[in-house]
Amino acid sequence: MRNTSENKIKHLAKKLVHSYFDEHRLDFLFSQLAADVYYLGGGKNMQAEGKKKVQFFLTKAFHNVPPCTIILEKYTTKRIGWEHWLCEVVCDLTVNRPDREPYDKCLHQTLLFRRRKDVPPEQNEWELVHINTSFTTPSVSEEEMLAIQQSNRNRRNTQLYADLTEREKKLVKMLRSGIPIRDIAESFGLAEITIKKALAKLYHKYNVKNRSRLCAYLDAAENNF
Repeated sequence: MRNTSENKIKHLAKKLVHSYFDEHRLDFLFSQLAADVYYLGGGKNMQAEGKKKVQFFLTKAFHNVPPCTIILEKYTTKRIGWEHWLCEVVCDLTVNRPDREPYDKCLHQTLLFRRRKDVPPEQNEWELVHINTSFTTPSVSEEEMLAIQQSNRNRRNTQLYADLTEREKKLVKMLRSGIPIRDIAESFGLAEITIKKALAKLYHKYNVKNRSRLCAYLDAAENNF
């Protein structure tokens, strides 16, 4: 099952990247966006939340994206809980501008997919809930990238749970493992409503709206995405 889901996520991520950068169109990307999708780019003000706002932002930005040729691409996936898959995309692109010679860029994109509920078998079971995109002109070697990621992961992990109580740390770990609220409540010997109140405090502390956003935030922080 894991390999099947993993292959579907890689195929979907590749189709998204090629439709946007290689085929230069937005329709397929828009068809995959969740209602609560969040977009984050490399610039200070490059962020939008919610399907309509993300579509509006990407439509405006799309006019400034020149046609690109994908030279080399790599897709790395990671399962997060029971309902989410993370896909890290690294692509070498040749940018084809009419006003200058072609030049190379490196695309680093993180895509977070969530399993849809109650969809027919013939429809795509995954929707896109988070997009993080950045570019760099020179490609970073694999060894350099691993060193940078590990350094940032070690630095951020020391701060990620610093303000949490031991009970809150346990609660967060259970959440990220995909354990249902009912089972978490039984583990703590508490009512479900008590756990939900504790979760509301955690969401407020991390400035997120729900469980999936909290898990996505913590995973991104740990992996330096």
